[in-house]
Amino acid sequence: MKIPLHKPYWGAKAEQAVIRAMRTGSGVGDGPNSVHMRAKLRSLTGAKFALPVTSCTHAMEAIVASMGAKTGDEVIVPSFTLAATATAVMIRGAKPVLADIDPVTFSLDPNDVEKKITKRTVGIMTVHYAGMAGPSFDVLRRLAKDHRLWLAEDAAHCIGSWYKGRHLGTFGTAGAFSFHGTKNVAAGEGGAITTNDTALSDRLEIFRAIGTDRQAFLQGKVSIYQWVGEGSSYFLSDIFAALINVQLDQILRINKDRQHIATAYTKEFAPFRDSIVLPIAPKGMTNPNWHIYALKFPSHKMQQSFMRRMREKHIEVSSHYVPLHRSPMGRSLMGRTYRLPVTEDVAETLVRMPMYAGMTNRELEYVITVAGKVLKTL
Repeated sequence: MKIPLHKPYWGAKAEQAVIRAMRTGSGVGDGPNSVHMRAKLRSLTGAKFALPVTSCTHAMEAIVASMGAKTGDEVIVPSFTLAATATAVMIRGAKPVLADIDPVTFSLDPNDVEKKITKRTVGIMTVHYAGMAGPSFDVLRRLAKDHRLWLAEDAAHCIGSWYKGRHLGTFGTAGAFSFHGTKNVAAGEGGAITTNDTALSDRLEIFRAIGTDRQAFLQGKVSIYQWVGEGSSYFLSDIFAALINVQLDQILRINKDRQHIATAYTKEFAPFRDSIVLPIAPKGMTNPNWHIYALKFPSHKMQQSFMRRMREKHIEVSSHYVPLHRSPMGRSLMGRTYRLPVTEDVAETLVRMPMYAGMTNRELEYVITVAGKVLKTL
């Protein structure tokens, strides 16, 4: 048996939707499927505005640009993230300042963020790792408000995740979502922006449309669209939107499947709590989508041994991000002696387990059985 780390939840309905989109349109952005996608995202997240874009990276780039970040500005981001969270800041000429994470949710540590706020700080870009948030996020929000900083949410992991009854990605100035092939809702590539700020939404519409008022034209507000500002082409193909829409309709089923897997993992790995740390969803606060289920080991050696032995049994597992401050670009920005102890520990000891909707009971039992045998001998 061969078990992948992740797999998109595609089927006959998704195929039919894509074929229908190909037969009835040219695939250009902001077509009928994109219109439906906006409505579905607004309904799901409760956001006032939802804008389809080509990727979560482009979503963050558009947000940072539309918030006016410029050369000399600083934006605080976690080091434990994909490079896109930082490069979205860099391409505006601003500096990403790398901060540590809290040891429970693996999202930004507000205590470290506060230490890194300067007169040049204009915003914070937080990441909701694994589609979860906890009390530290509330502190971070208050911190941003007290210092009059904009707060953007890298919600790449978060489709279908709620915190205190509100969808993640809708708390801050704007949220950036991913529909990459590894995500709960997958189109290979794709993303979206959510915001409740009308003025910001207007700026984002122009930015994603090559600096034109094309969206106003499509809505019948102007008779012809023209160049009115800065921007680039971040239109999501209407064919991708059709594929995303089917999965948005299935999101409760998708996330229920993932919840089932997470529950089984937690139950079966509970006897090993003395040697590994299991993921915790703060009770009464978080309703996660279980985009990721990760085990944390006491040492890098144990992490590597577990991964090697699982792969020998054809079960794909993975560590996660190489900390940005340890990467060549991060060292050039922050210096070679820059230390973020929690980030470094998590990066060296975390192991992601297979997690995808549609995993059969036979596959799940195989993963649990093999993992249990490995854990007993570490």
